[in-house]
Amino acid sequence: MSTSPLAVATQRSTGTVVTAVLGGVVLVLSLLESMLVPALPLIQQGVGASTASITWVFTGLLLSGAVCTPLIGRLADIYDKKTVFLVVLGVVVAGVLLSAVATSILVLATGQILQGAGLGFAPLAIGMLGDTQPSAKARTGNGLIIGMSALGSVAGLLLSGPLLSVLPYNWLYWLPLAALVALGLAAVAVLPSTPAGGDGKVDWMGAILLSTGLFAVLIALTEAPTWGWSSARFLGLAALGIALLAAFTTVELTTVHPLVDLRVGGRPVIVTCAVAFAVGWATYAVYLALPTIVAAPPAAGYGLGETPTTAGFLLLPLGVVAAAAAALTGRLERRLGSKPLMILSCLPVVASSAILFLARHDGAVLALASGLAGLGMGIGLTQAMNIVSSSVPTERLASASGFLLVLRQVGGTLGAQVSGSVLAGDLIPGTPLPTWSSFGAIFVISTVVGLAAIATSLALPRRLAGA
Repeated sequence: MSTSPLAVATQRSTGTVVTAVLGGVVLVLSLLESMLVPALPLIQQGVGASTASITWVFTGLLLSGAVCTPLIGRLADIYDKKTVFLVVLGVVVAGVLLSAVATSILVLATGQILQGAGLGFAPLAIGMLGDTQPSAKARTGNGLIIGMSALGSVAGLLLSGPLLSVLPYNWLYWLPLAALVALGLAAVAVLPSTPAGGDGKVDWMGAILLSTGLFAVLIALTEAPTWGWSSARFLGLAALGIALLAAFTTVELTTVHPLVDLRVGGRPVIVTCAVAFAVGWATYAVYLALPTIVAAPPAAGYGLGETPTTAGFLLLPLGVVAAAAAALTGRLERRLGSKPLMILSCLPVVASSAILFLARHDGAVLALASGLAGLGMGIGLTQAMNIVSSSVPTERLASASGFLLVLRQVGGTLGAQVSGSVLAGDLIPGTPLPTWSSFGAIFVISTVVGLAAIATSLALPRRLAGA
């Protein structure tokens, strides 16, 4: 993609500082989300919630993010991205504040739903980088955004325990809140305004169809282990969601001003969306399997008999490697080319799932699998974003990036729920522990998903035409 006049004019005033502010917001939100995982029992006690209702700490955030991300991306396509950024940040700050002071599950769930808008920051940041920086520098920035998201997701698991040992759980909200306010003030000062890039119209019909379709599918996936994968409720809700998403696709292909323009980008965008789905599935399967293996006693025939802190340390390579690999993706692409790098990025995802067969009692193997998952995630998602940046017009970049990240989240949710259902369906008699053969089943499924991503990547054209 050629450098726009706006990028040339603002390069000196944006550069590293702007990328740091955007990456900082994504990092803080990822930290916040992951720090809540170990604190869930304390939060449940603090707001007097039931075991079923406390899951809305994550379910509400996930559903809100899936609904808001494409809409935020479209608003960023047609309005000043700085204004959209600050408005969304205000909504997220309000959500974090509500969660920090919540004394009931209703207030807490409302706060989490408002925070879900923050999942739209990554495509918003990528769109802003595409508008304000030269192509090569924007691609490096894309890597930083993806890397900060991955690093925060894992680092939060390590930080949560020490913080909870000396502070009430509310501080898991207060500390990120202070950081977000500081970053917001910095954003007001350093982020450049961007001109409106579109016609100023939002496809509300598409937004409604996509939102309700995603809501139905994600609720069905979330409740499937409880309802049963063959239950009428699951099948009916999943079918409704798929029908709504099919209607959304039809509307987007025929309307003049679509929410997500499925007609631009062609085959490269379709391939990258498929790879993002596969990467989401495989990495979430690792997230689910690794802590369970670490906690299981060796007497079960597998496991290390270690604490959640150990699991956090073994997951750390995923975040660190993902952050480093994402930052280097732009250079690797210039050396290897877009298509070879996209194919190569899927290999660590396959290797990560396959090597877990050797992880019965071996922490080193678990750490290696974690690092390989991070390598595939960092390069794969960053390269997917870079291909979208090359294939989609600048005025459509934010919404296209948001759609790609939503598909990654749906893939992750499906991977986690399918894996969880497989593990729960085959337990060691007399214990709540899954059998090792059930772990083998989810490793096989994840490996097959990774191989499918490699096969899909082969469909990329040899040369990518700039948008």
